[in-house]
Amino acid sequence: MKKIPELTIRRLSHYLRCMERLKEEGENFVQSKDLAKFCKISDSLVRRDLSYFGEFGVKGKGYSIEHLTSSIKQILGLEKTRKVIIAGVGKIGSALINYPFHKFNFQIVAGFDIKPDLIGNRLNNIPIYHINDLERVVEAENVHIGIIAVPEDAANFVVEKMIGSGIKGILSFVLVRGPFPPDVFVRYIELPSELEVLSYLIEKGGAS
Repeated sequence: MKKIPELTIRRLSHYLRCMERLKEEGENFVQSKDLAKFCKISDSLVRRDLSYFGEFGVKGKGYSIEHLTSSIKQILGLEKTRKVIIAGVGKIGSALINYPFHKFNFQIVAGFDIKPDLIGNRLNNIPIYHINDLERVVEAENVHIGIIAVPEDAANFVVEKMIGSGIKGILSFVLVRGPFPPDVFVRYIELPSELEVLSYLIEKGGAS
């Protein structure tokens, strides 16, 4: 099986968002150059990314938005709903629980914390459990993905519980120590790093 560049996978998700917008505007077909312009990337990059997965264009019309959207969802494993839990129901965790992930085929099924005033309550109709109940809930709900939104000093404890429960995909807002099993995929959202990149781009853009 040929290895697909990670940046290609990221752009597939971007194409999906762009085509959903085009569909809302009443478009049924889109040429690669127009999709590229809408997504603000190069035409050749769109064609190369899609070529990894087959031929999708219709001669004289371009890409069927409905067909290409369906194909990308299948490639990304989104033809089924992915169940998600969130560990840490502070400001970030609470915001995530209230985010409409269901629009993208992700379903938040539970939140976890250690604060007594949160445990046993519901947030946006999502039950909040003690972190020690994580493995039981993951097994009962057949959870696929875990999000870590706890303080850094608690993150390694949480990631170990997630891995031990059988979760294969972890998204963390803080760095956690590896190594991880080869069938467990860990991704990070590092807000300071993103701000630092923006700072660099502003500095570079303003240089004479």
